[in-house]
Amino acid sequence: MIPESVETRISERSLFEDYAAVAVMKLDSVGALKVDNDCNMQHPEPELAYVLPLIVGAYNEIVEKPTTPIVTRLDDTLYFTMSGYRQFKNRGIRLNRLLQKKLGKRYKTQIVSEGSSHTLVVTYDGEPWDTEQLTALPVMEAAQIHHLDPALLMSLIQHVSNFNFSYRGRKDSRGILSLKEGEGIEQIFIGAERLGKMFQVGVSQENAVATFYPDPEINSKPENWSKSPLTKSWVDQVLSDVEFYHENGLNRFAN
Repeated sequence: MIPESVETRISERSLFEDYAAVAVMKLDSVGALKVDNDCNMQHPEPELAYVLPLIVGAYNEIVEKPTTPIVTRLDDTLYFTMSGYRQFKNRGIRLNRLLQKKLGKRYKTQIVSEGSSHTLVVTYDGEPWDTEQLTALPVMEAAQIHHLDPALLMSLIQHVSNFNFSYRGRKDSRGILSLKEGEGIEQIFIGAERLGKMFQVGVSQENAVATFYPDPEINSKPENWSKSPLTKSWVDQVLSDVEFYHENGLNRFAN
């Protein structure tokens, strides 16, 4: 059960577009790919940006001594350009097959060749990802940074706000994790850091989770959370749903 709150939905899609653009530029910064100077990433489709690491991995798997790929377009279509190959037909066929296997039928891929330059064109034809799906990537990034189980962080977000960035709790708390600080996706990283610090000093999982309960009873003391049936039930639900996210692909990271 999500604690009651006054809610007003904000444009969550734009938050993930901004996050997607930053994620792609991080790939550029580590040399995994190059973003062309003329590539407009004001509105990158997250469903395409999120799978770029997988596409880079498939390209590196198929092509021997791969050149650095260049992203020349990223909005509702991805142009992933691979240059320096006179012959690419057989490799292109294998790359298309591998991507179809990895990405699934909702993604359409084709390769357009011009001289020694070959552009993989990718579109996403499925239903737009919902906020829960879109939240998974920043959750995984935050969990990796702070050595957390991403499934715990996802379950915590689900039971705090049900993935609503406009959630309003008590005592001026708001946002996807009902905190008093941070905006948008930033709260995921703030919450992950807070959890990580508590675990480092030996705070139990139950006690750490309880500190995020967004609707505490009036005059209740945080350390007495286990004496509150509502708070205890909420903590139990958070921990119970961790396994659900494990089963759906959010696995633990090694510390």
